[in-house]
Amino acid sequence: MDPQIEELKELVRQNITLSQETNNIVHGMRSAARWSRLFRMVWIVAILIASGAAYLYFAPYLEQIIDLYNQASGALEQLRAFGGQATNAVQNFTPGQ
Repeated sequence: MDPQIEELKELVRQNITLSQETNNIVHGMRSAARWSRLFRMVWIVAILIASGAAYLYFAPYLEQIIDLYNQASGALEQLRAFGGQATNAVQNFTPGQ
């Protein structure tokens, strides 16, 4: 046979082998991408569940803190009002009456 034809056959065999190797690598990459996507979704769901559980756990404590803040704010307003009344009483006070 012609040496050029033999050389072409060998090149075609090498090309087929290389194509099969490339195909296997691409399939592996695709599989890795699928697993990565799955684990990323699981991670996001885990974060959402943990956030919801933390909210449910800490919600009563946060409500108590907010109520305490509102009570302190109301007491401060009453104190300011009393201070204003005391100032008016002192200003209106005239000695000797």
